Amino acid sequence: MTNEYRVAGISEVVGAPVLTSRFAREIAEPHRPFFGGRTALATSDLREKLVPPIGPTITEPGLAERWDAYDDAYRSEARISRFWAVELEEATVFPPYGIVAVGGQLVRDTIRNWKLLQSVFPAGDARELRKAMDSTEARIAAPAVPPAYRVAGHSCLLGSGLADNYFNWTLRYASGVAHYQALPEVSQLVAPPPRKAYVADTLEFMGVPQHQVVHLEAPMIFERLTLVSPMAFGRYEISPLIVPNLREHPRVTELWRRPGRRLYIPRRKVRMRKVVNEPLVEAALKRLGFEVFDNATRGVREQVHAFRDASIVVAPHGAGLSNIVYCDEGTPVVEVVPEGYDQGVTSYRSLSDMFGLRYTQLFAREAAPDRKGNRCNADIELDIAELIRVIEGLLP
Repeated sequence: MTNEYRVAGISEVVGAPVLTSRFAREIAEPHRPFFGGRTALATSDLREKLVPPIGPTITEPGLAERWDAYDDAYRSEARISRFWAVELEEATVFPPYGIVAVGGQLVRDTIRNWKLLQSVFPAGDARELRKAMDSTEARIAAPAVPPAYRVAGHSCLLGSGLADNYFNWTLRYASGVAHYQALPEVSQLVAPPPRKAYVADTLEFMGVPQHQVVHLEAPMIFERLTLVSPMAFGRYEISPLIVPNLREHPRVTELWRRPGRRLYIPRRKVRMRKVVNEPLVEAALKRLGFEVFDNATRGVREQVHAFRDASIVVAPHGAGLSNIVYCDEGTPVVEVVPEGYDQGVTSYRSLSDMFGLRYTQLFAREAAPDRKGNRCNADIELDIAELIRVIEGLLP
């Protein structure tokens, strides 16, 4: 049996006006003069011009011009500025991305792009799915994945979108735990797959008992579901509420402090973006008082503790940098990226600006191409002299 579905805004789904949190570019553009020209935020915009240093070993043609264009586009992009929470009845939630449907309506705010719709409509036509994302009039004439379970009581969906690595988990899901804990009438939290160790570890650290967690491992119908606005859509669209939700969470602020730690976050046992001269990098940084802190071998509590105490963080581009959300305001962050990185301003630059961190970007020479041809994931070789020069300029 084939039913028809359409993608609708949250206001239409709940039947009442909802001040949504996402300022799409086409909506924000006409309002730029009113919002000061750059952002739809009611808070301070900390995005300043950044000109990364280009060391003598970097030979990528047009690199400075390309990054200048990335920087201009990033600083003109609107942020997320509003927060909302609504209660839905008889809502279906589809894994793995937490897409929500009520009746024949799919909640647009839980769908990042048309490709995620394919998880709900695996037999759906790509052109039809694109049309459905672009217009509330377009309908998807394809069978959805049928619900497998029914959940009684009042639940809260922790987040929507990708949760396949520590970065996505932190920004899109862990950032919503504080909202769940502020809803005393809600008795259970809906967490996404895959059921990785850091998911349970984070929830335990933040004070969520495991018996309150419903794991979304199949499509489920929820008797009552509280749905909250996302804290992050993409690498630039981040809500300012993410700052108190993570850095100022009570379980974070109660940690005993040992400030002044200089952290280097290595990339070990990875298939991409390896630092081919990492032993030499680590030796040089240890002479400057750095400790090598491997997130992959530490629990979430220990990771949060280390970054909260950090006086400077240096790391190659990767999910290991996600924990800068727990750093004190003003902490220097040095992110190392391959010279061929071509995906625009990185998520960690965006996070640094939101959390008031002193961000520096350092390019590294491509030592070996990525096995899939993605230049963003090439193995890299750091110019140690350039690295030390940059770090010494940041140390007190």
